[in-house]
Amino acid sequence: MGPSQSQLRFLSPEDRIIYKKWLRRSLMFYSTALALLVLAVAVNHLSTSTSPDLASDMHTAAIAARK
Repeated sequence: MGPSQSQLRFLSPEDRIIYKKWLRRSLMFYSTALALLVLAVAVNHLSTSTSPDLASDMHTAAIAARK
């Protein structure tokens, strides 16, 4: 967890600039990683989804194979 507002007051101006750059870059990195993860999940879901009829046909075939 980062420093609070009261702790930021005690930093030098150079340290405050470095902290803000670090915070901005880390937020951009994790935001990009999260967006890519969401995109990958969406693409995976769209590419592997089956129609309800096909799913019910597969279920019926599996039941028939057990008999």
